[in-house]
Amino acid sequence: MITQALVSLIIAAVVVGYLVLGRKRYGGKAAVAGLRRTPRSAAGPPARSHSQSRRTVRVYFIKPSRYDDLGYVETFRWGVQPNNSLTVLAALNDSFNRRRADQRSALVETVVWDEVCDGVIGPETIAAIQQRASEDGVELLIGIAGVQSNQYPRGRDLALQFVAHGMTTVMGGFHVSGCAQSREFLNRCGVSTAIGEAESFWSSLIEDFTAGRIKPNYSVTDGIRAKTGLGDILVPAITDAQLPLIDDRYLTRFFNHAQTTIDTSRGCPFTCSYCSVKNVMGRTMRSRDPQSVLNWVRDAVSNHGIDDLFLVDDDFFRSPRWDEILSGMAEIRQQFPKLRFMMQVDVDASCYGNLAEGEKPGAKHGRSRRFLDLAAQAGCYQAFVGIESINPDNLNWATKYQNTDDRKRLAATEEAHARILNKYRRVVDNWHRVGISVHAGYMLGFPFDGPDCGRAAAKTLREIGFDMVSFFIMTPLPGTEDQIRYAKEGRIIDWDFNNLDSQHVTLRHDKLDRRIWMQAYREAFAGFYSPWQLLKTILTAAGGRGLSARSRRAVLRQFIYYFFSYRQGRHPMVGGVWQIRRRDLMRKAISDEQAAIRFLGNQFHEEFAAGVQDAAATMA
Repeated sequence: MITQALVSLIIAAVVVGYLVLGRKRYGGKAAVAGLRRTPRSAAGPPARSHSQSRRTVRVYFIKPSRYDDLGYVETFRWGVQPNNSLTVLAALNDSFNRRRADQRSALVETVVWDEVCDGVIGPETIAAIQQRASEDGVELLIGIAGVQSNQYPRGRDLALQFVAHGMTTVMGGFHVSGCAQSREFLNRCGVSTAIGEAESFWSSLIEDFTAGRIKPNYSVTDGIRAKTGLGDILVPAITDAQLPLIDDRYLTRFFNHAQTTIDTSRGCPFTCSYCSVKNVMGRTMRSRDPQSVLNWVRDAVSNHGIDDLFLVDDDFFRSPRWDEILSGMAEIRQQFPKLRFMMQVDVDASCYGNLAEGEKPGAKHGRSRRFLDLAAQAGCYQAFVGIESINPDNLNWATKYQNTDDRKRLAATEEAHARILNKYRRVVDNWHRVGISVHAGYMLGFPFDGPDCGRAAAKTLREIGFDMVSFFIMTPLPGTEDQIRYAKEGRIIDWDFNNLDSQHVTLRHDKLDRRIWMQAYREAFAGFYSPWQLLKTILTAAGGRGLSARSRRAVLRQFIYYFFSYRQGRHPMVGGVWQIRRRDLMRKAISDEQAAIRFLGNQFHEEFAAGVQDAAATMA
């Protein structure tokens, strides 16, 4: 009887949830209505009529989603994390308007659209964008923004559709910045590309658009010369760059309306071979002005109701101005005690917060202790730490020497392994000592991993004490040393960029075939996010592990989300809550050639077929 009552209660809750939440699904006219309203409510100043002298350019910054394994565009009732690229780009438009306030040349409006949570953009949406622009007497510029490799096929399909409708379209993001073949294809289709960070060239791009001479490619031409894993690049100085623009409408599309993102610094000093950050943003750490950051935080809390921040810096501990920022945030918390944040750091941020047996106190110990104490005072509730592997051979292979402290590989395997586990324990213990939870990033499929790598990782990470773990399948991202190496060795077995989402096998491995590799991935997340661990997390939410109340609540929410997200076949970091599917917008093209033919017409067949063959030969 109790079981039947529980089942009935669950069914009733699902039905009520569907009626309450499911009615606002996007599709058909609902998506059109949403886009038609957005320019007025979120773009700032209203559009000017034809009779006025100043031209108005309406810029749509669109963050594409990706296709799931069934071909649906992944979109959700709620997202879980606002996209920082969209709000940074919106700020660049705002900055452009401020600098041109005394001129009568052009006014830029901004519309932000995130397919993950704002709804899928279909043919009716594109038609609505054109119709609204015509009614308002504005010009259109489409920006496909922040495109990661697994989002490229969807972003490409959108870009080609906009081009087919005669709209000027630009695409940017890590994939475009790191993949020359994709840039060449897009250029041939009439899509301009933005390479690297846009602060130094966005104004020029707008001016070129208004002058009718937009270029095929834009990249940083003035700034700081920075090293990468492949050579030197120019990156913009961001000290005085405008901070992300908070869009209150956009935040309502997320499960936590009071959370937003900010980047206080850019770059990563390390040389990890699997990572594209250092090759796009450089290894030279650059920081925004701390006082500007603190003013932004105060405004976000007091005027936008924000109480939860995600510092998306790739390694906040390596920011040259972290002390000033954390000290300032600690002061802000005296007035707004609910303010909290999470951040990404490396292992050294907390590892040396205590003195181990036989260690002598040094500068690294003092720096780590101060960072820990300030982070706690400033309201940090979770630190994301990229540990990637517990195998020293894997870490050294990936040149992630900051985790092994053994750049010359002098330690024996057993000793090196013991050192790494001890370092990771210190990382966790020292964060827990100040009440902050630890979220580890872990990769499966390094060359020295075997069939039991997932099971062993889950067991070891639980024993060490990590509160959360994001598991990733080793993936050869374009623009990385790994991708170049694997391509030369002929080990890449899947060139569909849609599958570069860290949960698909795209490489040939000496010890793992596709089935065994996926099994190891399932064993990793099922082992760490087991029903027993879920129950334990729920029962210990009120205490244990020395975590603060805000950290415990965050771990509980995240653990439940990860538990179900992994089991639904979606990586938690690229998903959302309550998936919505539109059968009329399923994936129809795999290759670039197929997409060009589908969206631009058969007359392009021979040209693009030849171009794709040349690109494939080059990549091979």
